[in-house]
Amino acid sequence: MNVVCLLGSPRKKGNSAAVADYFLENARALGAAAQSFHLNSLSLRGCQACNHCKTRAEKCVLVDDLTPVLDAVLAADVVVMASPVYYGNVSAQLKTFIDRTYSYLRPGYIALDHPSRLSRRKQLVFILTQGHRDPDWFADILPRYRELFHWTGFADTHPLRVVDVYGKGDVNARQEVKQAAQRLARLLLARSAAAAGATG
Repeated sequence: MNVVCLLGSPRKKGNSAAVADYFLENARALGAAAQSFHLNSLSLRGCQACNHCKTRAEKCVLVDDLTPVLDAVLAADVVVMASPVYYGNVSAQLKTFIDRTYSYLRPGYIALDHPSRLSRRKQLVFILTQGHRDPDWFADILPRYRELFHWTGFADTHPLRVVDVYGKGDVNARQEVKQAAQRLARLLLARSAAAAGATG
């Protein structure tokens, strides 16, 4: 199984990155290959609304540090997106990537039964960490993006949401988060193995 992880926090060792590391460590221990991209370290631009990916190209025509990331996600079996909650949404860094996945949609996507250019549906791990301790706050982020991700070509969105982790390293004391990451890694590795056996 090939896992690609997108780290959306400006902090390389922030709480969302720590949760992503829990998942990746378990996935690697189970035999997966995994690579991570720290989006804040890249030189990237948002979608320019040029629509070239719908009229004259099969992929985003912008050439920047996000180009190989978009390609890596296309080749992945499982994608991990990790972000802190900033002002009621994912970070600007992750949102920039999400906007550029517009290029994954085929021309005429609105009227198509299968609008995605992804060759197969991929599992998506969606990690959100927030400092606010009330779980009702910002609970709308996951359902809002789940529909968008499915439309873009992902099969299922598996959430790992952690609330009340305001300070740096707060998540490290949350054993239930580590256990949830381990269970999810096992689940997705088992699904990947089953899918490979069905097509092998």
